[in-house]
Amino acid sequence: MDSLALKKVLNYSPEIFKLHQECQKTLQEGGRVFISGCGATGRLALSIEKIANDLGLNNRVIGFMAGGDYALVKSVESFEDREDFGVRQLQALGFNKNDLLLGVTEGGETSFVLGTINFAKENSNRKPYFIYCNPNEELASIERSRLLIEDPKVEKLNLVVGEMALSGSTRMQATTVQMLCCGVALFFNFECETSLDSFLKNYIEDLLKLEINTLAPFVEAESKHYLSGGVVTYLANEELAIAVMTDTTERSPTFNLKGFEKIDDTEMSLSFLSVAGTMNSSEAWQKLLGREPRALDWTDLKLLINLEEVYAFDISTSSIERRTNLGNNLIFEIRSLSNNLIFNFENLEVNVTLNREDLLFKHLTLKMALNAHSTLVMGRIGRFEGNMMTYVKASNLKLVDRSIRYAKELLKRHGVEPKDEDMARFVFEHLHEEGPIVIKLRDYFLKRV
Repeated sequence: MDSLALKKVLNYSPEIFKLHQECQKTLQEGGRVFISGCGATGRLALSIEKIANDLGLNNRVIGFMAGGDYALVKSVESFEDREDFGVRQLQALGFNKNDLLLGVTEGGETSFVLGTINFAKENSNRKPYFIYCNPNEELASIERSRLLIEDPKVEKLNLVVGEMALSGSTRMQATTVQMLCCGVALFFNFECETSLDSFLKNYIEDLLKLEINTLAPFVEAESKHYLSGGVVTYLANEELAIAVMTDTTERSPTFNLKGFEKIDDTEMSLSFLSVAGTMNSSEAWQKLLGREPRALDWTDLKLLINLEEVYAFDISTSSIERRTNLGNNLIFEIRSLSNNLIFNFENLEVNVTLNREDLLFKHLTLKMALNAHSTLVMGRIGRFEGNMMTYVKASNLKLVDRSIRYAKELLKRHGVEPKDEDMARFVFEHLHEEGPIVIKLRDYFLKRV
């Protein structure tokens, strides 16, 4: 599925070149490029910022996500559904008239991201970008999306690349193509559209040459370890740690798993991250992000998501000993060496040689490999049916809607079609319970037949 999505990117070369021109002009004129996102696109924004920092573009590319850096580990309830929270975070970062905003949302409907775009179009001399993957006709019925699509003050980059391999799991192909497009626009220079088009063709061809199926034994070994009651701590060097963090934390909402535990928790998440060579939490977070964490210390929030709460997720090497003392913990090591990615788990080791050495290519390769790996691992432990996310965690309104749609599809197979309002009522009544809400919905309405 990644191959199909990446090949479709070539259809958008003219639009990507225009984005490239705007990004390069902004940087050349002393402006900054801000990237806003939620969930998977928020982690994309922070990953792009980390690559920029590693390339020496410190404080020139600023990625931020709904809920601040705390949300890199755990989504913050209600943030995605609030346009004003997006504006508030953007203002706090010092966005000004010389800056460019890229608002990235897979579906094109996320209120937080749309709020940042609406603010930027009125408070910058540069037109903000609305970057999304749903067809315009599907967004026509959502007023907040339609208004932006029709707004001449906003540039649009609509990357329609087709269905996700796992329905609704936009952490996969959608964010892969969005990361590619934003990265190419920021980190490479092209004289003309033709040179960008040629570059994209070769770049995508090189990405698709990779033999990711060499990780198949790792899928079997990791899933077997989980089924026997064990946990895994991924050990990654600082260059790649944010890519590993992204995949491991996204397993929680996608497959309804316990998220990363804090330092004083006794119940562990199935997977965790340790940043190699770090001795304490603050050092690990600095290495992970390429800067000091940006947490939100808003006194009007019900939840604490300040810097102290961020550091409570101790992702230093100390976490290895802590988790090993709590249970059956194995180390999955991922490191880079020149143009190689090295994977090591128990008695398995694979060295993947890359066709390119640039940082964007490394991150995209590892993202694609881990997306495929973790999805297959979750399939082997029964966390989805067919290509449907039956264990999705309904932590915001978008995911509530998704849960209802998936349950409706499953019920149709049994000839049962309950009213949407009845299904929504059930979801909200059982929102904070453990277990797969889609399966609960299906079983409840089947029993009523």
